[in-house]
Amino acid sequence: MFDLFGDIEVKPVLKWVGGKRELIPDIRKYYKNLKSNKYIEPFFGGGSVYFDILKTFGVELKETSIINDVNTDLIEMYKNIKSYPDEVIQYCKELEKDYYKYDYYHIRDRFNGLDRDKNKVEKYEGVVRSSSLILLNRTCFNGLYRVNSKGLFNVPKGNYKNPRIVDEENLYKLSSLLPKTENIRNTQFDDIKEVGKGDLVYFDPPYQPLNETSSFTSYSGSFGRDEQIRLRDYFKKLNDDGVYVILSNSSSPCIKEIYNEFNVVKVYCSRNINSKFNKRGKIPEFLVIGDHIKNQ
Repeated sequence: MFDLFGDIEVKPVLKWVGGKRELIPDIRKYYKNLKSNKYIEPFFGGGSVYFDILKTFGVELKETSIINDVNTDLIEMYKNIKSYPDEVIQYCKELEKDYYKYDYYHIRDRFNGLDRDKNKVEKYEGVVRSSSLILLNRTCFNGLYRVNSKGLFNVPKGNYKNPRIVDEENLYKLSSLLPKTENIRNTQFDDIKEVGKGDLVYFDPPYQPLNETSSFTSYSGSFGRDEQIRLRDYFKKLNDDGVYVILSNSSSPCIKEIYNEFNVVKVYCSRNINSKFNKRGKIPEFLVIGDHIKNQ
């Protein structure tokens, strides 16, 4: 979080698993002294690094920034926040009434278009769907976004007594900070064409599991070793083209191996996915730093 506009702190609208808010100081030291006119984030998620980038380089950088994510609902939400913040807030309030009148699963069923008995129900679309995503995120277990093999959001209800669904002031500020809608993309990480020498690209992909039982079904589908290799090849290409590249990933030996020609830095971050409280805490993760950054 940071103070960009008076006394209002701007923070991500979603609680996003793997969010980078805690790691911002570790990541920032690799870009704070750079001079870059464009920022690209192919795995946007909650956007913590993007907001810190604007704090570091100036709000004007939003005019050339490109944010992307393969999660269609997530990107549509950001587009709607950018273009229709009043409507997003209005529907969040209406859905909050339904949440307390009915329950969490009433909202989840309509987000999916199916109830728990596999009966079709009216499916949320457009701005209403984006607002329901915000509500589900604020009230589900640990702020997860997880879908099953049929693409249905299946995260159970969290244990919240009085969840705050929407922070109106923050959402308006977020709307003003997002890039123009044509630069809010929903494509593959390597399909963004406007990347060139001197641009800054930060990758925060689905993490490589530390072991076979440590991962859960991802919002973005399968992202296994083959996809990690494809990402490594793209990272290397951009690095060879003179792009400033930074990547976050787990401390898996696989990541250490495939990025062994780069500067791989170990950092520590709290992760709270584990259902057993005593197994939560700070764990090591990797930052991979491109050549043009470490040589600054």
